[in-house]
Amino acid sequence: MATMTTDPTDPTGPAPRSAGDPDAYPVLTVLMLMLGGFVLPVVGWLAGVVMLWTGRAWTVGEKWLGTLVWPAVVVVPAALPVLGVLSGAGGAPAWTIAIGLVLAAVAVLVVLPWTFVRLLRAGRR
Repeated sequence: MATMTTDPTDPTGPAPRSAGDPDAYPVLTVLMLMLGGFVLPVVGWLAGVVMLWTGRAWTVGEKWLGTLVWPAVVVVPAALPVLGVLSGAGGAPAWTIAIGLVLAAVAVLVVLPWTFVRLLRAGRR
């Protein structure tokens, strides 16, 4: 009768679990970073940042990427119309609003998903 125990010296057996983050931790962290700002503005994102920096799955560069991508996605497109108002008399010029909207769309549709995938892959190493 065969037993279900595994021999740690067996090269065909399952790989031993490494001491690190649980499997769900990287996924939850990235979800909090990317979606937390929508669900709970600022607080959700901050929770994701804390989870990111306390996790052991990412390098320092990946941690900075995860920390700064959400503020950049929000601040850069919003800053253009504000700068347009400050530089001109009256309302913001139409071109600053248009560029801000294009940048916001590119950021949400390209930059956030790219960062999401990159951090997930790095978390699963």
